[in-house]
Amino acid sequence: MKQSPIVRRAISWGLIALYTFILPSAILVYRRLESAIGQEATGKIPFYGVILIGAAYTLYGLLKNRNFTHLLYLIPSAIIAAIILKYEPNPNKHIHIPEYVLMAWLLYAALSKDYQGKGIFILIFICGSMLGVVDELEQGLHPKRFYGWSDMAVNSSSIVIGIFTILGLTRRTSADWEWMKYLRNLRGLLGLILFGMAGALLMCIQLFQVQANEVFWGFYPRWLLVWNILFAATAPAMTFFTLKRQGKSPDAAAERAHHLEHTARLWVYPLLAILFFMQAIPIFIAISGAEFR
Repeated sequence: MKQSPIVRRAISWGLIALYTFILPSAILVYRRLESAIGQEATGKIPFYGVILIGAAYTLYGLLKNRNFTHLLYLIPSAIIAAIILKYEPNPNKHIHIPEYVLMAWLLYAALSKDYQGKGIFILIFICGSMLGVVDELEQGLHPKRFYGWSDMAVNSSSIVIGIFTILGLTRRTSADWEWMKYLRNLRGLLGLILFGMAGALLMCIQLFQVQANEVFWGFYPRWLLVWNILFAATAPAMTFFTLKRQGKSPDAAAERAHHLEHTARLWVYPLLAILFFMQAIPIFIAISGAEFR
């Protein structure tokens, strides 16, 4: 039975949400391996995983494209991976490379079903980097995990690797930026995204104070918590109102206009959902009294 577009989208984004939620738990598998085969051997697993992914990518590209052009995209990917492996001393951080290469592919699978026009890889980078921040925020709540900027940089860099691998295996057709004109119908939500991003940046900075002092109240500003609550309350209401209003748009009668309008929405709704989850973390800490490390 053919799945409806709504069900297909729900499954794709549901997988991304589930994947993001379980990423901090990957360390549990890593620690079990350390106890079973030793720290040195376990530390080499991410490196061999990167090599294995590169080999699989090479073979798949040869079978799919019947040429070697896709290997050109391995050059920048290998450089980025080598920099991470060299300058990140903690070997268990290297597992972020395959994790976020896969994240890039999951985002591409979800977005490319409906995306019409240029800019999809920019959106993948933005969403992937933001989900990398969510991962770090989750780690701050996870037993024996720690919150840090370096992991966010590794996550974003690994998203870039994933994008290069996608570029090497996908065919690109001519496209334009016409979808951008439909953003004018989403001005309110775009303003809300800027408000949420500003709050998320301030929140990420202040949580380092919470982490350093191991106390939330007194080191996380109350005004910023109000900011988080205001965004978390406003985003769902404004999204619902915008969806309801856009459902009556006469542009939906034209198939191309409908697709372009949907592409514009892809630049708004995923970002709002990710920002909502970010803002919910300090609210959860404030209510539950959970420790943040």
